[in-house]
Amino acid sequence: MDPFETLLDIERNCKAYAANIPSQIVTERNWLGIGFRSSNFNFVCSMQEVSEVLTWPMVTEVPGAHPWFRGVANLRSRILPVTDLQGFVTGKAHKENTFSRVLVVNDEGASYGFSVEQVLGIERFFGDEIKPANFEEINQYLLFSEGAFEREHKPWVILSFNSIIKSTEFYHVITTKMEIA
Repeated sequence: MDPFETLLDIERNCKAYAANIPSQIVTERNWLGIGFRSSNFNFVCSMQEVSEVLTWPMVTEVPGAHPWFRGVANLRSRILPVTDLQGFVTGKAHKENTFSRVLVVNDEGASYGFSVEQVLGIERFFGDEIKPANFEEINQYLLFSEGAFEREHKPWVILSFNSIIKSTEFYHVITTKMEIA
């Protein structure tokens, strides 16, 4: 057999077998986020929003502040305001424990700390699995939600810390008008 005919024969065989190979299914990129718990529910936020995760820092309380505003911490010579996420959203503060963490969020050059019950680690979802978040049990969080994922019949609500920071309520930290003597 001539070498050219051999190559043509190989090409025909390859094309015949290729017809039986399943095509690759392309889905949207993987969605990576930081998983955490608040109000005993699972949440996830974009990896781009959180710059670091801290164990509970030493926090100095601010007189006259709402209970959800835990105070300020010193983070490498920077002032870090610390907000109790659950307290801010639901009005019911969570108690710090050994699992409590502070998620540090940077926005336009400023840093903000949000305390959560527990950080669950990096979670991976498929981007095309995002659905509207409409869970009655956590309706207060839905104002700051960008949808949800579902895993093992449990919702993972996508929370946007940037939308919390942009809300007007977030900057109303002081409860009473203080007089300066």
